[in-house]
Amino acid sequence: MNVLEYINKWTPAVERTLNRLLPAGTRPLPFIQASKHLIRAGGKRLRPCLTLACCEVVGGRAEEVLEAAAAFELLHTFSLIHDDIMDHSDLRRGVKTVHRIWGEPMAILAGDALFAKVFEALSLNAKRMGLEGGKAAHLFQMVSRASFELSRGQAMDMLFSQRPTLREEEYLEMVALKTGALMRASAASGALLGGGTPSQVKRLGEYGENLGIAFQIQDDILGLVGEEDELGKPVGSDLVEGKRTLVISFALEMLKGRERKKLLRTLGNPSATKEEVKEVISLLEERGVLERTRKRALEFSGKARKLLRGFGESEALTFLEGLTEFVIERRV
Repeated sequence: MNVLEYINKWTPAVERTLNRLLPAGTRPLPFIQASKHLIRAGGKRLRPCLTLACCEVVGGRAEEVLEAAAAFELLHTFSLIHDDIMDHSDLRRGVKTVHRIWGEPMAILAGDALFAKVFEALSLNAKRMGLEGGKAAHLFQMVSRASFELSRGQAMDMLFSQRPTLREEEYLEMVALKTGALMRASAASGALLGGGTPSQVKRLGEYGENLGIAFQIQDDILGLVGEEDELGKPVGSDLVEGKRTLVISFALEMLKGRERKKLLRTLGNPSATKEEVKEVISLLEERGVLERTRKRALEFSGKARKLLRGFGESEALTFLEGLTEFVIERRV
C-alpha cells in the first residue's frame, strides 16, 4: 500500500473524529466558524496518519488511537492559525486565512480553542483505552513538550527574519523544533499507544523528527518553485516576507556581487514585483542553491528511513518507508 492509498484509507475516519472534536454549537457563530475554517479547508493529514501507522507498525490497532491522531491535526492547525497572524499571510490551503476573514482577535481565540481540544482528544483516547497513570502521563508529557518546542521554533523563526544572515545549524535547530517536534510526537505517541517498547518509541520518534526536517526543507523549496494553485499561497511569499530558510542561508553564502544585491533587494520586501521574485528564483536554480538544499532534504529523509530497519513487514511499514520519499517528491 503506497502513501496516498494509506492516507485515503484512513482519512475518512480521521475526518469523522475531527468533526466530533471540533467546537460544537452555533454561539458565538464567528468563533465556531473561525475554529473550523482551516480544518474544513482540507490538508494532507500526514500527522494523524503518522500516528496511526506508528501504532500499527509496533503491533497496535489504528482504530484505537483515532482521537490521539486527530489531536495532532488540531495542534498543527492551531499553529498554522497563529503563524498566519504573525506572518501577515493572506492564504492558507487555498482559502483566506482565519484572521483575514474574522480579524486577529477572533483568530487567536480560534487557535486557542483548537489547542484546548488537543488535550480533550488525548484524554478521551487515554480513558477509552484504560491507560494506566504512567503511560498516560508519558503521552501528555510528549505532546506538551512538542507544543512548547513548536512555539520556541516559531519564536526563533520570527527573530531570524530580522537578521542579515543565518547559519545552517541555526536553521536546522529551528526546524527541528518548529516542524520536527510535532512529527516526533505524532510518531512516538502512536508507538506508545500501540504498545511499543521504549526503544521502538524512541526510534519512531527520531524517525518523525528527521522526516519533519526533510519535510520543512522541501516545503521551503516548494515555496519558490511550486504552483500557486497547488501551494495554496503565492509562490515566493517566504522570500518577500524575509523568511530565513535554508535556501536563503545557502543563497547568502553562495551569491556574490550583483547577484547577492539582487537577492537582498527582494528579501523581506513586500513591494517586490512578481518579475523581481522570478529573477531571484531563477538565480537560485542557476547557481545550484536549490540543488544543494534538495541534497540536505534527502540526507534527512535517508536518516528517517534507516530508523525503520528492524520493524516487521506490514502496510504501515510500507507507508512509513514511502513517506520518506513522498516528503521529498511531493508538489504540495
